[in-house]
Amino acid sequence: MRVESPYSPISEPSSWWLKGLAIFMGVISLFMVLGTFSAIASPVLVDRLLPDNYEEIEPYPVNGSEEEKAEWGENEVFWDELVEYYDEMMGLVELQGLHSAILAFVGLFSTVVLWKGDRELGIKLVGAWIGINTLGGAGLFWMMSRIGFIPDFANSNQDVEVIDLSFIENLTLVIGGGQIIICNGIFLAILALVSMKSKPEVVLRE
Repeated sequence: MRVESPYSPISEPSSWWLKGLAIFMGVISLFMVLGTFSAIASPVLVDRLLPDNYEEIEPYPVNGSEEEKAEWGENEVFWDELVEYYDEMMGLVELQGLHSAILAFVGLFSTVVLWKGDRELGIKLVGAWIGINTLGGAGLFWMMSRIGFIPDFANSNQDVEVIDLSFIENLTLVIGGGQIIICNGIFLAILALVSMKSKPEVVLRE
């Protein structure tokens, strides 16, 4: 049995509101696809270009002086810390790739749905995309802050003592957090505008 709505549309909004959002999501999703491939390739490239053993870069000076051996030992410690830091960062990059892949899938799906004119589902998908982007981005940023925006060995480097690295860390934290809030706030504002402009105007039937 068909149930008729007591409301009837008095004007149809332009279909280009939904199609415009579809194009916008499509472009962003392409960047997410590129980000996914980049996240997959980066650990592989770093693993190939970054030797685990410092002796592959500079052989141990067996016949060298005590000063040369001590300097080599310091360089080895520095290299091991550098490799450990990059290993942690590459693990985070892999998670970032997974996050980008999910965003690409949801974004491309919403692109198709919006282009076909399915307003309700399309708006919900874009809203879900914004939620995933916000929560995932905040989580990744938090994990990166735990690893450290600046490696620990840089803090003990006498050459950089004149720079307040803790200030740089805090500034990076504020800028990164603000970027997540502002970017997703803009996305949410765009979604709200399209949702309002694409909604048919209705009038109650007599």
